[in-house]
Amino acid sequence: MFDSKISVSSLIEDLKTEIDVALPISNKTYVTWLNGLEQLLYSEFIREHGKIIITSPISNPIDIDSVIVPANESPIRFEDVYTVFADEIQLIKSTTVSGIIFPNTYYKQGTDIGYNVPSTPAKLTIVYFVKPAIKTVSESDVIGTGNLMLPLEFIDLMKSKLRGEAYKLANEDSLAAKWINDYNVLLENFKAWISSRQAQFGM
Repeated sequence: MFDSKISVSSLIEDLKTEIDVALPISNKTYVTWLNGLEQLLYSEFIREHGKIIITSPISNPIDIDSVIVPANESPIRFEDVYTVFADEIQLIKSTTVSGIIFPNTYYKQGTDIGYNVPSTPAKLTIVYFVKPAIKTVSESDVIGTGNLMLPLEFIDLMKSKLRGEAYKLANEDSLAAKWINDYNVLLENFKAWISSRQAQFGM
């Protein structure tokens, strides 16, 4: 994952000193906006792969809540799964009904990962889209630890989004439109920057 080395708490404190709105906006609100954008950027554009190998015992379906990811990542959902391998065979993503019928498939079963293979594999490999851990705020509105997990070159992408949301909440429509427009331009630049750095070989 990217790491700007800038803490979320310092980023939001800096923004709050420059955003001039009469309506007080809590740290929790800012962090909610920040989490939403950070998760979106990773799931839709950055799409970094992580890998988890499950060995005996292997349940079917796989309890997705029991899948352990590194501490700096968000827990995975079925929608984060890129592909699944049973031993060395890549399974095909399927609907639940088709997955029950056709072999070498995986599918969503409730919130878990069901799969259909001829025999119990020795290992299952789950390849998934990595997302940063959700930033937290205490009941007293104190921001927890954690950095903004974006390239340093695109800190202004997050700042523009948070400014736009803050002014929108305060009904400052012209300022909100200005910063949301700035965010949209930076988002297009970010998409191009990511695209130019993605692997040219492999799936």
